[in-house]
Amino acid sequence: MINRERMINNFIEMARISSPSLKEREMADYVKKQLQDLGMEVFEDGAGEKEGGNAGNIIGILRNLGKKRILLSAHMDTVLPCDKVNPIIENGIIKSDGTTVLGGDDKAGIANIIEAIRTIKENNLDHPEIIVVFSIAEEIGLLGAKNFDIEKYSPNYTFVLDSSGKPGIGIIQTPFSAKGKMKIIGKPAHAGIAPENGINALTVAAHAITKIKLGRIDSETTSNIGVVRGGEAVNIVMPEVTLQYEARSFSGEKLDNLLTETDRVFKEMCKEFGAEFENGVTKGYSGYRLEDSEEILNIFRKACAQVEVECVTKPTGGGSDSNIYNEKGYKALTIGIGMTKVHTKDEYIEIEDMVKTANLVVEILKEMA
Repeated sequence: MINRERMINNFIEMARISSPSLKEREMADYVKKQLQDLGMEVFEDGAGEKEGGNAGNIIGILRNLGKKRILLSAHMDTVLPCDKVNPIIENGIIKSDGTTVLGGDDKAGIANIIEAIRTIKENNLDHPEIIVVFSIAEEIGLLGAKNFDIEKYSPNYTFVLDSSGKPGIGIIQTPFSAKGKMKIIGKPAHAGIAPENGINALTVAAHAITKIKLGRIDSETTSNIGVVRGGEAVNIVMPEVTLQYEARSFSGEKLDNLLTETDRVFKEMCKEFGAEFENGVTKGYSGYRLEDSEEILNIFRKACAQVEVECVTKPTGGGSDSNIYNEKGYKALTIGIGMTKVHTKDEYIEIEDMVKTANLVVEILKEMA
């Protein structure tokens, strides 16, 4: 039923639109028109204004009174570099020319949703009330989802099209997260004349880093310092250093303990060297776990069987808008859409996987009718 050529052309048009986080205006206008052409009620919320962006979440509703309500979700922003994307079709896959990301994360999800709704309408298929949200700023902290008023729409179930891996994958567990900046404030001095009068912030940081836990802590927990910035000149004892830190764990208790221990170590090292410590690390999204008996998984399994794709449920170390929706009390499942090597210039997606995903969404809609 899916119109393969139409969906691929639509995806390629979207891939060419530059839409970094908080600069999704052109993409928002594009998808807004597509939803309007489908006869949906279309709204734009104030998420962009709240977060300093130039566009809000785009919301579409296809009414069907008396039916269950399903929310279909994908995000409009892409990671950098995403300017002047040149999609290439080769041997059944779509990729960029190698100078940018492709943007399948998550424009493939948007293309799947739009094509599935078109198919439902063209074939006059029974369907639930369909709510669509194309969110902003997912890549920098799920900001669009955090500002989306899901309570206003109260969906029975939510499917988020935003996972790597083959169609049929359902993400049943994601981690709790925390991230932010840690700053060590030392004391400047001339490095060649009187270094003993200074306090080298990097030295303090180095001593602390040797004592904290980084990398794979256990099967549930990771910890990382990804960016280090500091220094003014080569002949000045480094007065400040800023570390960008993040940690994740499937266990909220383990994450809390890790954050407490990391904070303790840095404070002790700063005290020992006479430096100051500012900890800006805060908790982000909450993790979730969907039990095997959840009805949303039963719906997903039945749809997978209809499309003849293997249903695989598994955890992931990443987060998505599902984290926010589940945290707010609305059952949400992130599903695989075939995107591969995301967040790199080698990103690609197989056309056949896009077709399977769109057909899977159609079956999910039919199952909830």
